[in-house]
Amino acid sequence: MLYKKRFQPILFKVIVILLAIIFMIPIFYAMSSSFKTNAEIYSYPPTILPKVFSVQGYQYIFQSLNFLRVLYNTLFVSTVATVITVMISIMAGYALAKGTFRGKKVISNLMIMMVFVSIGVTLVPVFVIIKEMDLLNNLWGIIIPAAFTPTGTFISIQYMKGISNEFMESAKIDGATEWQIFSRIIFPLSYPLAAVLTIFSFTWRWGDFILPLIVINSSDLYTMQLGLATTQGQYLISWNAIMAYSVLSIAPPLILFLIFQKLFMRGITAGGLKF
Repeated sequence: MLYKKRFQPILFKVIVILLAIIFMIPIFYAMSSSFKTNAEIYSYPPTILPKVFSVQGYQYIFQSLNFLRVLYNTLFVSTVATVITVMISIMAGYALAKGTFRGKKVISNLMIMMVFVSIGVTLVPVFVIIKEMDLLNNLWGIIIPAAFTPTGTFISIQYMKGISNEFMESAKIDGATEWQIFSRIIFPLSYPLAAVLTIFSFTWRWGDFILPLIVINSSDLYTMQLGLATTQGQYLISWNAIMAYSVLSIAPPLILFLIFQKLFMRGITAGGLKF
């Protein structure tokens, strides 16, 4: 029994490390290939590290694909949409978890049902609404439809259920309004939740391809995934440029996760207590 208690944690760590290495192999190969020439990428057998260090792929995406403009568009869409989503989700979660209005149970159940609705089902109605709002070929046409997420609201509801009602009752006795309770008590206690929603929302917007594809027509408004799709030519595929583009595209979400990872783990744990 003592042997099992000592052996199991070691085995678990070994398995986790092996899985991490397996998942990191594609990322490492993409980073390595981004510094290869196209000829070396097509060569057989494939090489792990570049024989000749080359930045042709990076030069191509910066000089020919207007990468900085694409990066700005994606940062704008992801940041603005994330801020709106986080605020809407936290406020909706607070209202549905702590509110006492009629119909709260029905709305909460609808939120749970909407989590299981595929995005493809709502794609046509969303497009019609965007068209009627005259937001086609506009970055706001990507931001507004995705501002509300049932998943974010559902996570917020579960998190809010873990906050003691004593905080709000004490504030009400002192004469605080609902907005003061939310802004001065609930929101500061929801920083881990905000970190979770920020990472989920930012990563989703950053990697979204379908919605920008049906909304954006002008190359000046391309987001990261649309720009990545244009790196593939009709007759020639520049794999070093595609790899370079991919490496740069995963950097911002990765940096965001590294910044908020502690709050992210706290938020995930707290949000899962009431499932």
